Amino acid sequence: MKPQTTRAAWMLCMMLGLLVSHSSFAQRAPMHGNPGWFLDDWQPKKAKLPRHVERATAPELSPDVHASVDLAVPLTKVSKYIFGNNLGIWVNRSNVNKEEFLLPLRDMGISVIRYPGGNASNDFFWDASTRAECPPGVPDTIWKNNGRQTPPKLGRQGNFKFSPEHYYELMMSTGSTGSVCVNYSYALYGEEEDEDVRVALAAKYAGDWVRHANLENKLGIKFWEIGNENWGPWQAGYNVPGRGSISPKKYGEHCRIFIEEMKAVDPSIKVGVVGYQKPKSNNPIQKRWNEEVLPEVADVADYIILHDYFTEFNAVLTPEEMFASVDTAYSHINVVNQAWSQTVGDFSMPMPIALTEFNTRSRATISEMDGATNVSHSAGLFISHALGEFIRQGYGSAMMWDLSNGYADGEDHGVFASPKERDVPVLTPHPSFYHYHLYHRCFGDTYHDAPTDHPQVRVHASSFSTGEAGLVILNGSNEPHVVEVELNNMEEANTAYQYLVHNDDPLSRKTYINGVTGPHAAGGPEKYWKIPARSWKLGTDKLVVSCPPFSANYIMVK
Repeated sequence: MKPQTTRAAWMLCMMLGLLVSHSSFAQRAPMHGNPGWFLDDWQPKKAKLPRHVERATAPELSPDVHASVDLAVPLTKVSKYIFGNNLGIWVNRSNVNKEEFLLPLRDMGISVIRYPGGNASNDFFWDASTRAECPPGVPDTIWKNNGRQTPPKLGRQGNFKFSPEHYYELMMSTGSTGSVCVNYSYALYGEEEDEDVRVALAAKYAGDWVRHANLENKLGIKFWEIGNENWGPWQAGYNVPGRGSISPKKYGEHCRIFIEEMKAVDPSIKVGVVGYQKPKSNNPIQKRWNEEVLPEVADVADYIILHDYFTEFNAVLTPEEMFASVDTAYSHINVVNQAWSQTVGDFSMPMPIALTEFNTRSRATISEMDGATNVSHSAGLFISHALGEFIRQGYGSAMMWDLSNGYADGEDHGVFASPKERDVPVLTPHPSFYHYHLYHRCFGDTYHDAPTDHPQVRVHASSFSTGEAGLVILNGSNEPHVVEVELNNMEEANTAYQYLVHNDDPLSRKTYINGVTGPHAAGGPEKYWKIPARSWKLGTDKLVVSCPPFSANYIMVK
């Protein structure tokens, strides 16, 4: 199916999504979404075969799992914006000058960096270094519905936090674009009593940031988001004393004003609006969010923003459950599809979807060893499966949460270790890093569907413009498997190159690549770029790979 899917094909995909079982370990039909214009600047990718090679013997084992891929039948082009990440203002700005931060980011192939960081976006004032420099009507204390209060967060305050200028520098150093989440909630809690005045002030303030970044600094930041999770009671502005709770319809109406103001500054930008991803909620605002927002923005917004942490908030996950949770990625696209069909009801596809925050979410801890933590080897496998499935389901963009976070007994979403993880050096890469790096190294520019006959073994298949194939073969089960992948319509497939990512203990914070790991209590090999690929000759068009429990094989075939 091409990205420019007909409405009839889209409706068929949506119906298939409704019909599939909701049990775990079930591979869903592909392409419930449509990356659309996210592919406008798609570029062909040339394969770079490994320079360091270790000759190996082709596996002589009987396969128990089978997959087939037709490399003449593309499913979709690969959006480079799938490989994004988040940067919070709390990260030490000195990292922008550290090679141990910048070089790995380049090796990840990071394409887009989101800023200023989730919930902080809605009480962040980007150009202020003192309270007096905030725009008109900003209160001294911003009240949140969960009982917390916070002073305004100032973009240029102090010498520690990542300022907008340091963010700009990071983008230029990594060759990435930005996804800036502007402060929508200022339009709700600003001290001006007249709503129209508050909204105009907030929209102008967002437009001023576009002007500063793209006109004055000539950064060409591509993506701009209007608020963060504004349907959530934890957000600034969700409920304002004397004004009541946020209205989804008014959010949509206000977005039109923001978009007009921001695009008047730079018509080339893409502006996204907040959507709600869950099919059910007891919260009346969340329940009607999409149906009231989408009709207001359908003709002016460029994309819909979703966030996905996949499991219930307090879930303690086994490695199998963590891996299998990725298979619900299709369902959040369907939530938007259904709301669009019911409320917009025209003959166009819904807007593309950007998953501007995602990660696994497990309440397991290191001290209890009660499951897979967010910094475990298993979490790395989750990230690997998620990246492939996001492409397969037609997301336009995806941004992991996040580059550097906090650390509490294994509850840490960061790619790099924070200072709170005291038994490893700061910025030690967590297992997730190595999967981004190997996707960047081994995955091509076009995705081809490759379903398997085992529910816990998955293959994400790609091709390069230069003819090679790039495969990610994932075993999310606690049993070893031998996987055979039939490579159809690939000319002269004769050599395989393998990077096996594995750990006998899936709960460990460490990971191995081709048997090599690092010296620290967490992470992987320090000189990951020098690890030799295992290589063997292929005698047929069938690739056979041994897959230990909870492992990822990154394979290039020429």
